[in-house]
Amino acid sequence: MSKNALWVVVLVVLVGWMLWPKGPTKIVSPEAETTEVSSGTPTSSISSVPTVPPKTIVLEQVGVSGQSGTAVFQGDGDKTKITLSLVGKKFGSPQPSHIHLGKCPTPGAVKYPLNNVVNGKSETVVAVSIEDLFADLPLAVNVHESVEKSSVYTACGDLK
Repeated sequence: MSKNALWVVVLVVLVGWMLWPKGPTKIVSPEAETTEVSSGTPTSSISSVPTVPPKTIVLEQVGVSGQSGTAVFQGDGDKTKITLSLVGKKFGSPQPSHIHLGKCPTPGAVKYPLNNVVNGKSETVVAVSIEDLFADLPLAVNVHESVEKSSVYTACGDLK
């Protein structure tokens, strides 16, 4: 084989190696989540949705109910998950809970119904972003003693 033919083979191998697809590469951007690319082509879109830290509201005992707790609001795009955790007196039947217009201790009409509190716990996802929810104040989370005694409030907390 001549020297020129040898150089052509070396050049073809070198160019082929440079153009050969490499394995997935991770690209990390400080303002976006990680995405994988292979051969320079994105395999998933980059999300620019801002992350909002959860907000915790204290639910104060109403009257002598013996019940208090927290409501944790966690945003997820155009939805918000609300987790109620109550301590103190346990009630034997499910306790209705809602986000009401107005403020504690006497909030107004129901704005967003929440799942009943059972054994001190409730979790609900509402179809509103956490930013919009907290921009629509005054609002209050209110827990009732039971379906039958819905006019008796056990715990209440203002969104701030």
